[in-house]
Amino acid sequence: MSMLQQGDRTRSAPPAIAAELIERCRAGQLGAFEEVYRAYKSFLYSLAWRFHGNRFDAEDSLQETFLAVYRNIGRFEGSAKFSTWLYRILLNTCISRKRRERTDEQKTDFSFELSHPASADVEADVMLAQLLQREISTLPELQRAVFLLYATQGFTHEEIGETLRISQGTSKSYYHRAKETLKKRLRAAGVDGREG
Repeated sequence: MSMLQQGDRTRSAPPAIAAELIERCRAGQLGAFEEVYRAYKSFLYSLAWRFHGNRFDAEDSLQETFLAVYRNIGRFEGSAKFSTWLYRILLNTCISRKRRERTDEQKTDFSFELSHPASADVEADVMLAQLLQREISTLPELQRAVFLLYATQGFTHEEIGETLRISQGTSKSYYHRAKETLKKRLRAAGVDGREG
């Protein structure tokens, strides 16, 4: 199984948010926002970390996302799931942050670890994980978003399309391109993508 096929595509779904809780948020009840924050912070942080590759930017994107939710809860129309609306805000925030920092040096969080079943060498695992994270971070923004949502968060292409406002076919195409680009770059770096 290749490195790109190993990811656990199962995800525990974020909890469904009751319409009553959204109405309480719209009414400005801070307790309701705290409930939304507690319900979604780990899901959103995980995606932000995978998008940015470091804790600092992930935390900032998470904070900016929840500020945007607080300011814009009145705009949530309910035509999509609340979680889809949150993911869209987060991804837009991550993309905007990445664009602002494009000239900055790439930051790396060295606490990232990867458990590769065929490798007993932890140092090699960490180096491989860092290489993969660096290569993911250089993908075009929409390819990166689709790849992360599909490969690491377990989204379907239908959910990705709804979240990013693209078609399922476009989602599949972006995922395929991202996967092929990563395979080619990993091969060029001396990683053949096969176990053992």
